[in-house]
Amino acid sequence: MYCSVLSATVSGMEMIPVQVEADVSDGMPQFTMVGYVSAQVKEAQDRVRTALKNMGISLPPKRITINLSPADVRKEGSRFDLPIAAGVLMTLGRIPPGSLRKTMVLGELGLDGHVQEISGVFPAAAKAREFGCTTLLVPAGNAAEASASCTSACSWRGRTILISSCL
Repeated sequence: MYCSVLSATVSGMEMIPVQVEADVSDGMPQFTMVGYVSAQVKEAQDRVRTALKNMGISLPPKRITINLSPADVRKEGSRFDLPIAAGVLMTLGRIPPGSLRKTMVLGELGLDGHVQEISGVFPAAAKAREFGCTTLLVPAGNAAEASASCTSACSWRGRTILISSCL
């Protein structure tokens, strides 16, 4: 099963949209990440797996492949944890297919599953709007930054996620 979640990365002074593609298939159980990723991004596989486990969601013993596209742009930082987790959960049917359409997702996961604040949300919010997104999913700690570029915000289930409307 395959799905894609929109995120973004900083490249110099520019915010670049990144498609976080997830595929879960039969094969030797492993978690592979490709797409010119830094060591920090590769560590997401451990943060995501552990966060999901500690939230009571166990990953099946399957081959999980994550591609961060475009492959010619270096991806750094922990901002891809949440979109990777969302992509994996969508491929497993835990998030309804298409529910993150026109949504940009950014955030770092703690090992307990809480979403932690990241840097660079304001330019990402502006890029999300430019890219036609209607929703921005970011850590609640980034609420002020996200709402400076978007029109309204609300919390989700009292968790540390902010859902901001970018209409």
